Amino acid sequence: MLISTDLVRSDDDPSRCQASTNNQRCNQRAVAGSEFCRDHGGVVRSDAATKRAYMLSEAQDQAKLAQYAESESIKSLRDEIALCRMMVERHWNMIKSDNDFIARSPSINALFLTIERLIKSSHSIEQSLQSLLGRPAVIAFAQMLVVAVMDELQVIPNYEPIADRILKKVMATLSADAAKTMILPVESSEVK
Repeated sequence: MLISTDLVRSDDDPSRCQASTNNQRCNQRAVAGSEFCRDHGGVVRSDAATKRAYMLSEAQDQAKLAQYAESESIKSLRDEIALCRMMVERHWNMIKSDNDFIARSPSINALFLTIERLIKSSHSIEQSLQSLLGRPAVIAFAQMLVVAVMDELQVIPNYEPIADRILKKVMATLSADAAKTMILPVESSEVK
């Protein structure tokens, strides 16, 4: 049963709700900016500023907006990716039988697809923000690190074995190709 005190007076009123019930048109006034009354799903479709004001009418929402606005991590999707992975794990842990597996497969598949999209989006965001280090930058950084370590170790007698161990550890993190293209300081011995 529809309960409203805002009824239209005539059948041809342009503000009349467009919904029909039992082959009769609703006799309530439509919500401003909508074709339907509140009982039939009418919502105000005004500009974004009004929607934003509505969303921020609660103090906790205003505080949350301020927290997000100050956060640098808002530009990252890493938390969302982690949450999706946790959801996949939780779904997976709920599987106890073949029937559970069949029942959970669609939701797990949807989560995998979501994770894939999030990872692609995250990569695109990081590229656009230029926060990814390319391979040449990583190799150049490793070179600078090795040179800095060698400069500091030169004051220690017989520093070469220490420098070689450090250099091997740094080079182990890089690919074999990177080790070939990296220009090593003259003082260190060859890395095999």
